[in-house]
Amino acid sequence: MRIHTNCKYCKSEISFWVWASDRVEIKKYQGDFLELTCKKCKQKGKYDIDQIKAKESKIALLIGLLIFVIGTPTILILVWDYIWKVGIYGVVSILFIVSVPSLIYGIISKNESNKIRIFNRS
Repeated sequence: MRIHTNCKYCKSEISFWVWASDRVEIKKYQGDFLELTCKKCKQKGKYDIDQIKAKESKIALLIGLLIFVIGTPTILILVWDYIWKVGIYGVVSILFIVSVPSLIYGIISKNESNKIRIFNRS
């Protein structure tokens, strides 16, 4: 998850990755304050965990989108001949094949949103 805060000195955004699911987990290992360095002004400062917010990660959504965009045509190419041999059930098969990658994308997106909501609320 990507979390953000603003620099105390130049007010630019400082962002970094954490594997923690909530603030309590970060506090357990890092303490109440994080020492961060601003990439713009190069100033180090201690930032309160409660002032840090999580934002949506574009990487998780990109991975889900790639699974959808690459997975659907790949599956269709692999089973195309079989789908048309079964007749009317082929249409149902196509709908099912398209729904699997879109379901994976939806699960990844929802999971990311839940993690952000839990982090920002804790």
